Amino acid sequence: MIEAMNKLIALDRERTLLSHIGALLGWDQETYLPEAGLDERAEHLALMEGLAHEKAVKPEIGELLATLEGEKDLSTQEKAYLRVSRREYNKETKLPASLVSEMARQTSLSQAAWVQAKKNNDFKCFAPHLSTMIKLNLEKASALNPDAPCYDVLLDLYEIGSKEKAIAEVFAVMKRDLVEILEAIRSRPQSNDSFLRRRVSAAAQSKMSEYFMAAVGFDKRRGRLDTAAHPFTTTLGGDDIRITTRYVEDYFPSSVFSTIHEAGHAMYEMGLDVGPDFSGTRLADAASMAIHESQSRMWENIIGRSLQFWKAHYGKTVPMAEGSLDGVELEDFYKGVNRVEASLIRTESDEVSYGLHVILRFELESALIKGSLAVKDLPAAWNDAMRQTLGVEVPDDRRGCLQDIHWSMGSFGYFPSYALGNLYAAQFWAAMKEQIPTLEGSIAAGDCSPALDWLKDKVHREAAALLPSELVQKATGSSLDPSHFTAYLRKKYSAIYGF
Repeated sequence: MIEAMNKLIALDRERTLLSHIGALLGWDQETYLPEAGLDERAEHLALMEGLAHEKAVKPEIGELLATLEGEKDLSTQEKAYLRVSRREYNKETKLPASLVSEMARQTSLSQAAWVQAKKNNDFKCFAPHLSTMIKLNLEKASALNPDAPCYDVLLDLYEIGSKEKAIAEVFAVMKRDLVEILEAIRSRPQSNDSFLRRRVSAAAQSKMSEYFMAAVGFDKRRGRLDTAAHPFTTTLGGDDIRITTRYVEDYFPSSVFSTIHEAGHAMYEMGLDVGPDFSGTRLADAASMAIHESQSRMWENIIGRSLQFWKAHYGKTVPMAEGSLDGVELEDFYKGVNRVEASLIRTESDEVSYGLHVILRFELESALIKGSLAVKDLPAAWNDAMRQTLGVEVPDDRRGCLQDIHWSMGSFGYFPSYALGNLYAAQFWAAMKEQIPTLEGSIAAGDCSPALDWLKDKVHREAAALLPSELVQKATGSSLDPSHFTAYLRKKYSAIYGF
């Protein structure tokens, strides 16, 4: 048994190395690749994805799994590893190698087309690529499970066991609560946040980003920060987790909170500690994308936008802000970065309206996958949904349906993870505060380590060993309960707005 397990792990690690090389090529494309190098980069990525797929579907893996699954004397960790490996092997073997390579090639071209389309406000330029990504996702879903609705299959890739119907039911309750809170806030006077729109240079924002990465506990020995059109985190190795941000000179909070958000993702990746026996294997992956998003959303919003956090860091932020915060009191700054106002951009939206942005995308991508919404009609459908859901008029596609990178990557089914991540984050936070009575005092004193240590112990180190439902039950003592998120929002924003 030991020999078979070691062989399976060795094959798995080879696949992981190839995946990390592919991730490095993708990271370089988004950060430093010369524009003229795009076509060959697409071929690089197609080749690497093909090689990784070949490693993942070797018949020997199936034979080793069959042998090991029949063993009775297995540790809990070994059983978890075999469960994860079996799921991924079954998935990989259903995907034709030609489809895997073509998706990698087309994704590279699609992402580059999206960058230019967004820059030039030209949806028609991107539309053919979006059609291709939808077509390839339909082929992928059909290959994985021809008997299930395609969108359910795609959702399951990011959150195991997810079904559109169940998510829609959760989102219906969330939408009702968010709209109710949003309306209560709209009835109250708004605070002034004009000082946040004063110019702060990219160089100054870069210094802020480096400062806040350290403040939340990002280990700079194991990662780095760069810039990209859309902030992201990518893992190039167990000790090489890279994040990106973007600098908007007339709204510096964009980079501050994007950096904290991506640092949350990265610290989760850094904390996926399954021990030396299973490092570099599928067991060292995240539990799910919603759990991943719970970490970034917690650091960005629950901690990063809290009054306690800014009590510790506002005084050090003012000198870095090139005069834009001179004369601005802490309380006004806190209210400014927590201003609730339905806006165009998801990544810059407040905690209350953010979920409505996600629900909108969930509904639109479901329609795209089902074919009830044509690609050519997406801009109009997007604009109508923004008007009806958030009461916002969309002036152009750059700030409308072209704002997110996900569909250009073919990541259909990903968006619900953001809203589910908020639910997980609020429940983790409630449990953390109960178990660490001094938590908020530590954060106010500039020490975020109690929060990070709790997350490492309760969430990160479990990696993929537990399903999301098992993880939240073990960490908090109960199954996922959306009421924690609603209670958190009501408490925080009723204090800010007085409703």
